[in-house]
Amino acid sequence: MEKKHIHKLTKHKYPTGNAVYFCTLDCPYKIEVPFALGKQTICNICGEPFTINKYTLRLNEPHCVNCGRVEVKDENGNKRYIRKVGSKILSSIAQDTATDLRKRLDSTVEAIASEDDI
Repeated sequence: MEKKHIHKLTKHKYPTGNAVYFCTLDCPYKIEVPFALGKQTICNICGEPFTINKYTLRLNEPHCVNCGRVEVKDENGNKRYIRKVGSKILSSIAQDTATDLRKRLDSTVEAIASEDDI
């Protein structure tokens, strides 16, 4: 009996050239790659469900559009690719750190301003 869940798919390509997606969540589900178009699956990076589109059909481990890579230029003008998820995590850490520093600075300034000058 097949378990009812959203599958987390990974591609396997046979030596004959045929390719299938199979579920990696301890279930026997397999589907040929062209027939996976429009199916729900779990992102291999963030773990959120998404629908497979034409772009994600080409991937060995399909991921949602939020978890792909973006092209950026470094300080030397060279093109590099960075993960979108990594930059989201770093930006949230930077925002939290900046907010914490602002609070500490404000409390220090208030403490100094409240003291009487001699």
